[in-house]
Amino acid sequence: MKKIFLFFSVISLLIYSCKTTKPTAAVAVPVVDTITDLSFKKVIKDKELYLSTTETIAFDTVYLSKDTLHLLTKNIQACDADNFKLIGNGMYMKSLPPQTNVKLFQLNDVECKEKHQFHLSYNIAPLQMKRDSSFTKGDSIVEKAVLIHLGNWARTLKYVYSK
Repeated sequence: MKKIFLFFSVISLLIYSCKTTKPTAAVAVPVVDTITDLSFKKVIKDKELYLSTTETIAFDTVYLSKDTLHLLTKNIQACDADNFKLIGNGMYMKSLPPQTNVKLFQLNDVECKEKHQFHLSYNIAPLQMKRDSSFTKGDSIVEKAVLIHLGNWARTLKYVYSK
């Protein structure tokens, strides 16, 4: 009986000693200064606003995911994601696939003095061509697509859609 008691005492002591009573050090959480806009706003087609907009917004990353265009800006002076509008001129260049131009327009907020990064997303389904704008190879349709030129972004985006 003494051996069993001694055995359980040693086991209990080992288990208890493995627990730490020291407070764990607080882990520093990095401050993320990115404002995310997940409203999936649509492209505005306005030729006059497009022509009067001068592109000053620098992009860090731009990518397409199905019908959504994602824009990640660099650190810019802005406070509200609602102050950004994606505008297109509504014109398409005659090519295969057709090409169009869009710009990111920012409404100025005089009171804002802070700098933030933004992750903006826009539904670009309105950029799909109404007429048959398919790539054709002989009699077979390869794909429907539109090439998008985005303001001062150096690369052309290929928007492939199924409708």
